[in-house]
Amino acid sequence: MQSQIESEHLALRTNLISVDRPDSSQVEHLVDLHVYIIPKNIWKNRQNLAENETMEQAISAGFVHVPQNLTIHELRQIIFKICGQDDQFPKDFIYLRSVGRCLTKVKPQQETDLRVKNYRPPMTFAPEIYILEGHHDDESSTPTNTKAYIFRESPIHRSLMTPSQLTTNRQQSWVRPNAVPSLQSSTATYRSLVHSSERKNSTNLNGPAISSYSKELAKLREEQERLRLRQIELARQRREIELEQQRREKELREKQENLSREQRQKEEKEAAIRIQGAYRNYRNRRKLKEKQLRQHAANELERLQKEARELTRRKAEEEHVEELNAHDVVKLSDHLQELKTKRTALEAARETIIRQMQQLHAQIAVRRKEERDLWKQRYLIEKKKTAALEERGRMTLNEQSDINTEIEQAKIRLNNSTKLRQQAENECHLLREELQQIRTNMNNLENQPLSKQPSPVQQKQQTIPISLDITLQY
Repeated sequence: MQSQIESEHLALRTNLISVDRPDSSQVEHLVDLHVYIIPKNIWKNRQNLAENETMEQAISAGFVHVPQNLTIHELRQIIFKICGQDDQFPKDFIYLRSVGRCLTKVKPQQETDLRVKNYRPPMTFAPEIYILEGHHDDESSTPTNTKAYIFRESPIHRSLMTPSQLTTNRQQSWVRPNAVPSLQSSTATYRSLVHSSERKNSTNLNGPAISSYSKELAKLREEQERLRLRQIELARQRREIELEQQRREKELREKQENLSREQRQKEEKEAAIRIQGAYRNYRNRRKLKEKQLRQHAANELERLQKEARELTRRKAEEEHVEELNAHDVVKLSDHLQELKTKRTALEAARETIIRQMQQLHAQIAVRRKEERDLWKQRYLIEKKKTAALEERGRMTLNEQSDINTEIEQAKIRLNNSTKLRQQAENECHLLREELQQIRTNMNNLENQPLSKQPSPVQQKQQTIPISLDITLQY
């Protein structure tokens, strides 16, 4: 149950982290990066790692606004510049990166390879980076017991150990990596460590060893208290989950009961509707059946009446026919004789008509032959006439061409004469205008007062009228 609760808690944490936080800036490829500090008391120095669940206890140091292609080595200066103003910010730190299930340290040579975009989605769950207080040089000063523990837990050391040593080592080991120790196991470890420390104190009174053991005891007490609080928290979460499950089960049962109740009511209503419909259908079928029976009986009665009337009519006709047959035998023989005489007359008329048709056919053939010969003669005569007509037509065409030529020449002469006449009329008009001008001038001269006596010659010239007679002959 505890492992299930832890897995649910981890899934909740993963869901919270997997939400990509939107960047506040997209200008010039600058991105936001959140800086978190992992406390040193959470970091496992022996295992040199921290589980991913420790991200919940990380402390926010702010965020930086940097290019996404910037290396984390260059990012260090920007973080110091922006976040280093806080007094609680570490003077020196180491980058951490989540690989698999745990957080691990980034080596100095890796800082030039990793960039800011490696700490942003889709490379990570969220745009954030984790740091740990410390320096890479501190790793060289790892305690001897830690190195011995690491070497003791390594596969190489286990392969060199004998089975008896391996069993003894497993019994004496009090640190179990990759597992959360329970309260009972931590208490037993604490007691064994106290007894071993007392034995060591009795055998060896070395001062530094006692101080290291006291530190280990203090760490164990802190770990025990933390585990106790963790178990209390897990128990509380377990109770909450159980209560939530009970509430959900109760709601589910109520929903199921409501659904079943509604379904039963619905089924009862549907059953009542079906029963009513079935009863109505039965009543309708019964009425329809009775109606069909009455109609069938009426139809049957009518059919029987028709058959009875038909039988009586046929019987009467048969009796009448028998009576007529007795009286019509003589009439039939006379009628047969008449038909025979008519047949002989018709056959004679037929033979006469056939002979007439044959004669007409012969006459038509002779007439057709005569018409064909007559047509041939007419064709030859008309053919002879056609040659003369063609010759006459050619002559008329030649004459017509000559006439057309003469007409064209006459038109040309007429045009020339018309032009000459028009020119003569224009000249006559000009001469008349000149004559009128001369007359006007002469009249003006006569009206002027004379200063001296005109001579007789001049008087004679004045008395002679001037006339101009122009005649045109065409």
